[in-house]
Amino acid sequence: MTTDPLRQLFASAEAVLFDFDGPICSVFDGYPAQRITAELLKLAGAIPHDLDDALRKASGPHDLLLAAADDPGLATRLERALQAAELKAVESALPTPGAAESLSACQSSGKLVAIVSNNYAEAVVRYLTRIGLADLVAHVEGRDPADPTLMKPSPHLIENATRALGVRAAVCVFIGDQTSDMEAGRTAGARTIGYANKPGKSDALAVAGAEAVVATMSEVAAAIR
Repeated sequence: MTTDPLRQLFASAEAVLFDFDGPICSVFDGYPAQRITAELLKLAGAIPHDLDDALRKASGPHDLLLAAADDPGLATRLERALQAAELKAVESALPTPGAAESLSACQSSGKLVAIVSNNYAEAVVRYLTRIGLADLVAHVEGRDPADPTLMKPSPHLIENATRALGVRAAVCVFIGDQTSDMEAGRTAGARTIGYANKPGKSDALAVAGAEAVVATMSEVAAAIR
């Protein structure tokens, strides 16, 4: 039996869940999130609402959705605009090295795969299709367009994904690059792996509950094989 903690995590897993932005690709590589945030703020400025202060504090497009959640009309407009922006963004998204190999390794080893993302599900599907990876993914679970509060760190998306795959969360490994991913995975009952794709992330992911931390997705592919 292997003594490598990363290999041990995968050896006992029936399914592997991947966050999208980071572990699979850099979604906003060609269409920066800051630009999208500015565009959404401009749109919000043309719609009557009382959430100016909350919106200004948002650090990204998904934060804007959360900030607008108390105003259903505004939230709906921003959601639709963000969906369009994400569909555009995935056309120039940059693949993460080792991501395709990780998905292929899951298929070769008989493990189910789901993408669990705060991004728009159709944008995820469009990217996977464009890159030629759609056949390696059994299920895509994106954010609920009607309720942004169900995005990670809520366990909701992971719970939906495990139900769709027909497995218990306890036999799943979830790989993400944000502390919110680790929180969502732990709350849902899944094992968690942090992808520290930027300096300083490793410690934060470990503190958030990651059972293992990798610096590259190639490490993930090698551990699954």
